[in-house]
Amino acid sequence: MDDYSCVLCNIGLEGSVFHLFFECPFSQSYWHYLNIHWNLNLQPLYMIIEARTNFGSIIFREIVVTACWIIWKMRNNIIFDNASCNLSVWKSNFKEELGLVCIKAKPSRSLILKQWRESLL
Repeated sequence: MDDYSCVLCNIGLEGSVFHLFFECPFSQSYWHYLNIHWNLNLQPLYMIIEARTNFGSIIFREIVVTACWIIWKMRNNIIFDNASCNLSVWKSNFKEELGLVCIKAKPSRSLILKQWRESLL
C-alpha cells in the first residue's frame, strides 16, 4: 500500500492499530454504541482496566474482542472489497458475530452475553 491513512475516518491520520481501534472517530462511534468509554489520556493497559471497571460486567473481554474483530473486518472490506463505512452494517455484523460467541462461550457467560446482545438497540 502506498497510503497508510485510516480508511475508516479519512482524516489523513496514519492507520496505526491504536488509531484504528481507539482513536478513529468511526471506531469511537462503535464504542459509544456499546457503552464502552476509553480514556485516551492513559497508557493502553490502564485505559483497558479503567474501561473494564466502568463497563461493570464479566463479559467485557468478549465484547471488546468481538468489536475489534468486526472493526478489523470492516477495515479489510474497505481496503480489499471496496466497501464503505457503515455503522448499520457494523452493528449487524457485531450482533451476528456475538451470537456465534454466545454459542462458544462457557454456559455461565453465554446467558449473560445473550441477554446483553438482546438489549442492544
